[in-house]
Amino acid sequence: MMMGSIASALAEAWESGQPVAPLSAEAALTSLDAAENVAGAVLEKLALAPCGIRVTEAGLVGAMLPGRIMAQGHPLPLAVLPHGRAAPALLVVLAEAIAESDTGLPALAQLHPALDLSASRWRDGPANMFEAAADLAGLGQVVIGKGKAPSWPKSCALGAERAHRVDVAALFATAVRVAREAGGLPLGAVLVLVFDSTAQALAAPGPVTARWTGLGAVSAELR
Repeated sequence: MMMGSIASALAEAWESGQPVAPLSAEAALTSLDAAENVAGAVLEKLALAPCGIRVTEAGLVGAMLPGRIMAQGHPLPLAVLPHGRAAPALLVVLAEAIAESDTGLPALAQLHPALDLSASRWRDGPANMFEAAADLAGLGQVVIGKGKAPSWPKSCALGAERAHRVDVAALFATAVRVAREAGGLPLGAVLVLVFDSTAQALAAPGPVTARWTGLGAVSAELR
């Protein structure tokens, strides 16, 4: 299967929910560049305009889509998040544009506590990081809480876990660098930072909650 065919299959899966069968050894994606080219082609085929960038601690980078951001308080069918995983996240709204030629960090308008609920269009889940990257970095839904004045929290937790420290500034700097390398982002765009080192599989219906020190909690009810 050529890269164009992989992109077509993934785009169809995004629209229909019909998952993509595992790739053969001959068709396997073997580089991050190839995977990102497939992801770009998927966006073109779907005619979707990103509203920002989503980055994860694990090293995945993908487009953030406005239709995949939702306020907490609305139930979600577990079936729309195949092979999903939950992770604490932050959604940052830019108060100024990120230009390709900039060197500093941009000013921020708001910071939202968030819950990242990933998904996979691959029938058996992504076989490797390249397949995950091609599938828009496993984008599912990003559930957000009330925005607050930007101030980096020092720790977060998922569910009843003990809170653990996170380096928000480092992941934010990575997101800004990625945005610059991609040509920049306009004022009002978002950066979604996903802290997936302790992500949990979405195995059964029920509530899922991410907690942030100083920002509060954000929850989703999976049915």
